[in-house]
Amino acid sequence: MAIIKNLKSEHQYTSIRALQVYALYRIVVSSFLLTFFLLKAGDIFLGQKNPVLYYWSALLYFVSSVGFYFINRIYQQAFRFLVEIQVFVEITLLTLLMHSSGGVATGLGMLMAVSATTACLLVERGSSLAFAAIAATAVLTEAFYLSITGQTKSDYITQAGLLGATYFATSLFALLTARRLKQSELEAELTSADLANMERLNETIIQFMKTGVIVIDKQRRIQFINTAAWELLEMPSNIQGKPLSGLSEELDNAIENWDNSKQSINNFRQSQTGPKINIKISRIDERNQFTLLFLEDTTPMTQQAQNLKLASLGRLTASIAHEIRNPLGALSHAAQLLEESTDINEADKKLVEMIQKNSVRVNAIIENVMQLSQRQKSEAQDVRLKSFLSTLSDELKRSQSDNVEIIIDITPNELIIQFDISQLQQVITNLAENGLRYSKENTGASRITFFGGVNSKTQQAFLDIIDDGPGIHSDMVQNIFEPFFTTSPTGTGLGLYISKELCEANRAQLDYIPVPNGGACFRITFAREDES
Repeated sequence: MAIIKNLKSEHQYTSIRALQVYALYRIVVSSFLLTFFLLKAGDIFLGQKNPVLYYWSALLYFVSSVGFYFINRIYQQAFRFLVEIQVFVEITLLTLLMHSSGGVATGLGMLMAVSATTACLLVERGSSLAFAAIAATAVLTEAFYLSITGQTKSDYITQAGLLGATYFATSLFALLTARRLKQSELEAELTSADLANMERLNETIIQFMKTGVIVIDKQRRIQFINTAAWELLEMPSNIQGKPLSGLSEELDNAIENWDNSKQSINNFRQSQTGPKINIKISRIDERNQFTLLFLEDTTPMTQQAQNLKLASLGRLTASIAHEIRNPLGALSHAAQLLEESTDINEADKKLVEMIQKNSVRVNAIIENVMQLSQRQKSEAQDVRLKSFLSTLSDELKRSQSDNVEIIIDITPNELIIQFDISQLQQVITNLAENGLRYSKENTGASRITFFGGVNSKTQQAFLDIIDDGPGIHSDMVQNIFEPFFTTSPTGTGLGLYISKELCEANRAQLDYIPVPNGGACFRITFAREDES
């Protein structure tokens, strides 16, 4: 209904403009008829039978035309009445001008065709044919009058009849044309409205797609970006119409490489802690060179792959745990008995100790893998981060044999995150114990720092666990979260992997960030409250 109402409003506006054009036409015609009469240019025929009647009729024609031009602008709601009264007044005044100038032979009657046709075009009703009848009656009456009074030797009745027929023909044609145009206009407007609605629907769908969409022109200026892409690129501000390079150098380089080789880069990160983003590029308009970029967060796909790996690992663990544990227990027990024997020498004691250490290590691997495969679903809850870290720090200090220094710097103090509290304790404890150990090995002092806050760009809370260790070599960074990857001779290679899995289960993200002045920093980026 709203669309039909808008269409009617638009049609009415167009009709009012057409009526104003008709008023201007009347002003021009009336001014010419009055001017030529006053100047007596070339002793023209205008007003030759009755100059006084012609003068006042022409003057009234001009004044009424000017008056109606302004009336049309004021009383637009009375559109139909304004059209009919102006057409009737014009036919009447043209009849008087024709009569005072000598009748049908003057040709002024042809001007009535414009009036009758205008009525049909603007009113668009069959009743508007009545004006053609009025005009035809006027010219026929004038012809009969001249014939009866003997004011002319010629018989203009036939000419008047043809002129009247012309009025009806042009009016009928105008009426049919107006109706056809109105129908075509209505159909075109409805089609346009449907297209506009479809465009808005498509734009709404694109805005709420999980896949990021960016449209750029041939100068690589951003013409459109949906919500998903805006969030993946860490919610930049004032980007509409800006160069793509100002938004992301990686994206700009991807377009450059694609233009040269038609090959896209697989993925990139907007920042060190941002998600891996897969890029697909397509040119949607070769003429205008509009390019479409699809950005997809690979985290769900990576997590799905990890879950498949985890499921396989769980099945493998269930099948071999029993087979390994029994012989391992026997070996460990035998080594313990052998170590207690009085006949064993010092060299054999070292071999027995080696068996004991490796038995413990293998058992730890089995325990970690079983814990990972049997992990329960996370239940996120509100956690006051600073208070939680204070409690955890006290527990770490009690569990460590050395003096431990733990610095806590969280802003704001009442920062609340969403996480399963038991799983958060497991993650942070693992990262903190690693940091304390590496700090001790590197500097002789067990010290770590908990630094947290809210990212101003993404509005996501984060926690950095920073140690004073030697850091991680750049060649190893990409592998540290892989299962069973370790640089420690006593490590299982599952601590960081389990920590990352637990973070992802809570819609958080665990990343390693190099520290310029030495040490290692592991950052947990928590999910926004509206995403939890």
